[in-house]
Amino acid sequence: MNEENAKLAKVQKSCKAAKIVSKILLIFAIVGCTIAIVTGIVFFFGRDKFDPQILSGSGEVKINQQLRVGGVVFAEFNEGEFTVPESMKMTSSVPALQQFFDENGDSPSLYLSFYLIFVGIMVAIVAVVLAIISSVFDIILKEGNPFADKAIKRILISMIILCGVLALTTGGGFALLGAFLTWVIYTILDYGRVLKKQSDETL
Repeated sequence: MNEENAKLAKVQKSCKAAKIVSKILLIFAIVGCTIAIVTGIVFFFGRDKFDPQILSGSGEVKINQQLRVGGVVFAEFNEGEFTVPESMKMTSSVPALQQFFDENGDSPSLYLSFYLIFVGIMVAIVAVVLAIISSVFDIILKEGNPFADKAIKRILISMIILCGVLALTTGGGFALLGAFLTWVIYTILDYGRVLKKQSDETL
């Protein structure tokens, strides 16, 4: 029993440290998300001002760069030339929107704004996951049980969200690997929950 208490104390100590780290990472994620989205909005509304500067700067410095998140390529800069993949070119059945896309289809600021907003959304999702993980450590510290039902459910939710992020950014292969790891971790935690329950019942 003393050994079990000692191990539980170590678990709680590591949970306290992990909770602090997750809170710090959560703050960084919130700040990063805010900066990305606000900057994206600024580029969206400042297209006329930023487009000439971006293109001239790309040509002068000989920039060859893709705006990419995982397998998603938003646009490409190539020594002052700006190109958009066919898959990312925007069309709409709404005449007003189609007119907007026709007029701004070659605007690097437009695609840069979409890229930054997309990155901001991905970081926001990571922030949500970090908040869930931080709450898991709270549950473990309050209940004194690393296999509490609430903790396991929240771990499962956070891993499912991360699988969705992987599917959007890196493709199906990593998402499938993440889904497999989620299943493995869940079965291990569920087994631990059952053992803990049986141990409590025998006391």
